[in-house]
Amino acid sequence: MQQKPIRYCLHMKERLVLRQIDQHLPEQIIREADRIVEDAATGYQIALATVTYRGSDHLMMVAFEEGPDEIVAITIHPLDERDVTLKLQSGRWKP
Repeated sequence: MQQKPIRYCLHMKERLVLRQIDQHLPEQIIREADRIVEDAATGYQIALATVTYRGSDHLMMVAFEEGPDEIVAITIHPLDERDVTLKLQSGRWKP
């Protein structure tokens, strides 16, 4: 992913506090994503990566929008591979 600056929207900042997620994780996930898919319902891009969260490895997603000058991180949460498979099969997420 291109090295544009990444800005966290207010919702993202609230999720980081609520879920006790390290401040650097959303940027790490976006920049080092194992894969990026598109959310057909929102138009957001979804970065997926396995990272250390609460002491063990977890698959995490970050929804984001990429503009010409910056990337805006929208939300973050842990999920499992089954969630990813179901979203891809249903067409909600597109490879």
